[in-house]
Amino acid sequence: MLATSVSTGTLALEARVVAAGGTTETVLERRLAMVAEAVSERYTEILASAIELPGHGRLFFRVNLEDAPRGLFDGSARLVEMICELTLRLTPVKCRFAMIPSEMGTPHETSEQFDSAFEEATNQRLFLAVQGFNNLDDRSLTGVFAGIGVLLWGWTERQAQFVRALLREGVVEVLEGPEPAMRFLPERKRREIAAFFKVSPSVVTECLQAAKVKRFRYEVWAAADMLRRVLQ
Repeated sequence: MLATSVSTGTLALEARVVAAGGTTETVLERRLAMVAEAVSERYTEILASAIELPGHGRLFFRVNLEDAPRGLFDGSARLVEMICELTLRLTPVKCRFAMIPSEMGTPHETSEQFDSAFEEATNQRLFLAVQGFNNLDDRSLTGVFAGIGVLLWGWTERQAQFVRALLREGVVEVLEGPEPAMRFLPERKRREIAAFFKVSPSVVTECLQAAKVKRFRYEVWAAADMLRRVLQ
């Protein structure tokens, strides 16, 4: 693990399936491919290239957060939302994530860094583990994503569908200006979600309340801001 701080908006991430949701390997790989394609299309502005599928229940991608329309802070917010969208679209399949600075060295060194991050994530039952910055930043980022993971992993497939519909436009928006600033994006109307899924508005409301979606929005806010602070 690096002992010195790293300041870069270029990151590498890998996701590994830890629960297949009762699907066969063939069905799982097909689902991963469909989700990877959809998410890649939505987040082209920060992705270096489309999400790769190396096989064996893994996803790999690199991002340059400074390529986002409003720069690094905007890219940080989009990456957090991208990780959440991947997870929501895959539910009930569950993945763990690892994040490292992209320019860690040779492919062998990068592989070792990912393996080390996943070992920590597995041992500590974490949603996402960060390595390659300094010790403080690694744990701060890992911790802020832990709260998001508790919620995401606890949702049923129906809850995940409702949350995606509610937050169709995203969770936060970075504002232009001399000082860093964000705002929460408006949620979709409950009655629209109910009409789309052909259920009553009360079912949608009860489901979203049980999912603690308002807490989730603040967790995303905190992760986006923490990531921006570490990378500046």
